[in-house]
Amino acid sequence: MPSRTELEEAPLLPSPAPTKPLSQFRRLSPIVGLYEPRKPSRVPSPYEPTTILFCSWMNATPKHIDYYTRTYMRLYPSARIILVTITTKQFMFESEARRRKDVAQAVTALLAQDPSTQRLHVHSLSNGGAKRVYNIAAAHKTTTGKTLQIKSHVIDSAPGIPRFRRDIHALTVPARNLPLLPWLMFMSVTYVVVSVVFVVVNWMPKSFWHQLVWGPTFAFYNKELFDEKCLKAYIYSKEDLAIDWRDVEAHAKVTEEKGYRVVKKLVEGAEHAQMFKGKGGEQDYWGWVQRIWGLGIGGGEK
Repeated sequence: MPSRTELEEAPLLPSPAPTKPLSQFRRLSPIVGLYEPRKPSRVPSPYEPTTILFCSWMNATPKHIDYYTRTYMRLYPSARIILVTITTKQFMFESEARRRKDVAQAVTALLAQDPSTQRLHVHSLSNGGAKRVYNIAAAHKTTTGKTLQIKSHVIDSAPGIPRFRRDIHALTVPARNLPLLPWLMFMSVTYVVVSVVFVVVNWMPKSFWHQLVWGPTFAFYNKELFDEKCLKAYIYSKEDLAIDWRDVEAHAKVTEEKGYRVVKKLVEGAEHAQMFKGKGGEQDYWGWVQRIWGLGIGGGEK
């Protein structure tokens, strides 16, 4: 078992001189990017991840994604990073079959490393990132017939179920800087879509809206898709206007009842998909992420 010394938290060093966001990634498809580190100057630690799967929130900009990926590059310099993005259109209106086809390159990248030696850490943000993890796990199962072997999964600002006011907030973020007329048109469409989704999800049988909401929600504790040894780590906030913290805690409770190891962290004063800006700041956030990885590979304490 790894010693405490081997799992020591790495300090957050100042960021290197800025370059174009995500410029270190090679695009594999419109939604999948791959970062492969140069030949390491030291022998990689057997207690570090070999691959990090990072699934961003809906409509995340390269600048904002870059903050997370660059930090991972500093913390785990020998790890590959597979980046998968998602838009509102892909989240809301594409079929599950299409979404699984779209993530095929992510599955190929995962399988490029020997599964028996790969140490995989997953970090997803919001319902958009959570859905991408679900898409990838399902596509991986179809391709290999096996569950996705994950050591640790940070479930950041998710999962949530449709709640009218919170959905309006989440979907209108991209429109904040639009001129008045386009903004009014965007808001009108958003209110119609959210109203329809809210009614359908809350009043129709769950099978009716399975792939949009309940499929990804139930999948996170489905042992046919996710290895039961995977540590599920939820980080969330009561100040999050897009995701209700009570939905997160309810999901974590069911996940634990299903037999998974679960860790929860409630952050004070953090907004949606910005948990690192809450109480304790970046050092507390990334220190927790590193501790989750240590727990995922069998070291340290909760």
